[in-house]
Amino acid sequence: MSQPYLSLEAELHDAFWEAEDDGSEVRLMAAFLKKFPGKSLEIGSGSGRLMFPLLQLGFDLEGLELSKDMLALGKARAEQLGIELFVHEGDMSHWSNGQKFSSLLAPAFTLQLATDPERTLRHWRDLLEKTGGLYFTIFMPYAELMGDLPENEWYEDHQVTLADGRVGLLETRHRLDHAGQRLHREHRYSISNNPAVHHSRQTIRWFEHAEILELLGKCGFRADRFFLDFDESRVVKDPDQVDFDGILTYHATCL
Repeated sequence: MSQPYLSLEAELHDAFWEAEDDGSEVRLMAAFLKKFPGKSLEIGSGSGRLMFPLLQLGFDLEGLELSKDMLALGKARAEQLGIELFVHEGDMSHWSNGQKFSSLLAPAFTLQLATDPERTLRHWRDLLEKTGGLYFTIFMPYAELMGDLPENEWYEDHQVTLADGRVGLLETRHRLDHAGQRLHREHRYSISNNPAVHHSRQTIRWFEHAEILELLGKCGFRADRFFLDFDESRVVKDPDQVDFDGILTYHATCL
């Protein structure tokens, strides 16, 4: 099963992302959706951080989310914004309602949370129309791999000031499994003036670029293009030979 965000992890998720991202992935997703007219599905749509701006731009988009807490936050936010929302509850590796989509969006490194990435990609292929498109991002955990972050020690991962003035804090401890290409994380979430602390665990699988290309081919996709760090102009043959932040975006089409 995939890994849902719960409690304070769900509540603080969007605030941490928004503090570091200026909406770059929304713009990239919007450009991608224009190439595939029709109904699309965002996998791991969460509480609507990326989905709502796309809906407001007029795209025909539904969501898929595993976490009940994220679903509740999204529903409340949609009501405040007056947005008509269609989000399905289910696991990205096997959910289906029999519908075919013109494109799938899997932003924010969602694929890396899958227990079985190959099975998950094959399932995504089954959710798409014959000429459907797939947009997804992954990242390489270079800070952990290069030792910039201490292994097996707690460190401050993110801190953000919320709209009400309180401070949200994420502390992380990680362990690397080099043979399995897995990053195991423990998280502590807290908010100032609130004694509650939410603990969670997360396992992220990392991939080399060549592995992604091979995996896409095995699962019925053709890789059309990829680029680095949310910058469409940063197209290289081998990302291992350049200096970048570790974020890779892929566009693929069904074979």
